[in-house]
Amino acid sequence: MASIYAIKARIKGVESTGKITKTMKLVSTAKLHQTQILLSRLEDFAEKCRRALGLVLSDVDGEECPLLKPREIKKVCYVLFVGNRGLCGAYNWDVLRYLRSLLEKEQAEYFTLICGRWSGEHREDKTLKVARCFDDIDDIPSQEQSQELSKYIQELYTGGQADKVVLVYQRREAMGQRPHSFQLLPLESKEEEKGGDCIFEPDKLSITNTLSRMYVDNNIAKILLEAKVSEHFARMTAMTNAIDNADELLHDLNLILNRTRQAKITTEISEVVGGANALRNGE
Repeated sequence: MASIYAIKARIKGVESTGKITKTMKLVSTAKLHQTQILLSRLEDFAEKCRRALGLVLSDVDGEECPLLKPREIKKVCYVLFVGNRGLCGAYNWDVLRYLRSLLEKEQAEYFTLICGRWSGEHREDKTLKVARCFDDIDDIPSQEQSQELSKYIQELYTGGQADKVVLVYQRREAMGQRPHSFQLLPLESKEEEKGGDCIFEPDKLSITNTLSRMYVDNNIAKILLEAKVSEHFARMTAMTNAIDNADELLHDLNLILNRTRQAKITTEISEVVGGANALRNGE
């Protein structure tokens, strides 16, 4: 049985760890709340932009719009959204495992962009073919950061370096969260809507080009926020489990401490009684 000193030292260590996990949970909860607010505001605007784009897609020649121009799929760009660090359960590993399953089925040539600092140890992975990492994305992404990523992706597509762009990320659902993939480019025909007679100023092509860029910008920003919401939720859940485990361990350690202390006291009493009896018998 461990000594009382060793048990007290372990209790102190568990209590210290518990304080850290509680603080991390509070931080993750605050970041989750802020990110959810940003996401709810962006979703309405993104939906209206999608509908506006749908009004003109059916009457525009795709050859004239860089983001609508049809082409043979020879190169595919996968954009992987991971967290900036660990301590969030299986969040990062699940989405990475999902990406690998997509790459195994990919017939065309492909490469990967990774958003998040956690990916550092996977940059040299030859199966991922990482072309660039965006490490400077905050836990609460700014508009400038999402636009930088969007601009880079659009340049890849319009420059012919990628014929298809697929976003891979974690998304929260009613029963938890799971990995998803979303084809960002080329824009698919299912986005088209019938909007009736409309008058376009200055002209339909200019509006289509603007709306298509806004569509890409909004979807990247929205998915980036959705990935961050999932990350903060996963970390908050992981810290909650850690707190519960720490409390349970503290309870068990206190029981062991009390039993050890009781056993030591009992031994000392027995020794005193035994010594007193020996002295009495000697007299």
